[in-house]
Amino acid sequence: PDEASGVVCPVIFEGRIPIDATLQWFDTNSSVYDPNWTKGQNISWSSILLFPNTILAPFDESSRHKPFEVTIDDRSIFKGRRSPPETYIRRAGLIMPGDKNGDRADAADNGTVTYHWSVHQNLEKPLNFSHEYMNVWHERADFTGNQFTFVGGLVLPFNGGNSIDTKEEREKWRIQNSDKKFIFETPILFDQWQNFAVQVDHTKGTLKVFYSAGAAPLQLVTEATPNNNTGLGQLQVGILKKPTDTTNIDLNGYQGPIPFQGEGQIYGGVFVETSTDGCVS
Repeated sequence: PDEASGVVCPVIFEGRIPIDATLQWFDTNSSVYDPNWTKGQNISWSSILLFPNTILAPFDESSRHKPFEVTIDDRSIFKGRRSPPETYIRRAGLIMPGDKNGDRADAADNGTVTYHWSVHQNLEKPLNFSHEYMNVWHERADFTGNQFTFVGGLVLPFNGGNSIDTKEEREKWRIQNSDKKFIFETPILFDQWQNFAVQVDHTKGTLKVFYSAGAAPLQLVTEATPNNNTGLGQLQVGILKKPTDTTNIDLNGYQGPIPFQGEGQIYGGVFVETSTDGCVS
């Protein structure tokens, strides 16, 4: 627990950034995020991340933490160990090193766990919401899908979108369950923090969503809904921008040019906590 910042439950994985951290710190094993994954080839996190000049997120403590910004540009083409480059996707996703993949189940793969993050928009590096953005997600270890996904922008029809292209539809944050169904949505705010938490109950096989805006405390915004939480895997936090005009994001689609660090998503208050005893920060 870290009650000075409002965190009252045991923390499993810490994703908040120390106030004295440098960008180069993210390239080292001292970072709270893995220095190697998941980003464009032959580029460092210190050339992707920024420290924005914005107010603190609610779960960041002023004497200890600061927000950070994930950016994407034309360099942001990821290549896995045994797969070709993701030519039609622009991607930068941070992973906490203790969050194990494969059959190496970790403390977040058991009991009840709550995943926290806050987002703030940078009007000077805006996301292009004519695209679908998958910015926070928990991916199964076999990479066949996600237990939950935090998406924004115009969601592709085969990912659960409704094909209605309006400003209102584009400018929404949505939480998807394991079946890609939207279980919560809220308009994107461009002038304040938006705070989210997803609670995964591995015993009961359910999800709950918590949300607030600005400095307000989190409120429960869904009931416990059935969900397939099996498959282990890892949380990623960042930006994954999908193409438009696509039938398969791995095979085709359109991505316009993005200048160096041209699109950004500001984050704060990222951590994963144990909620087995009903505790939620």
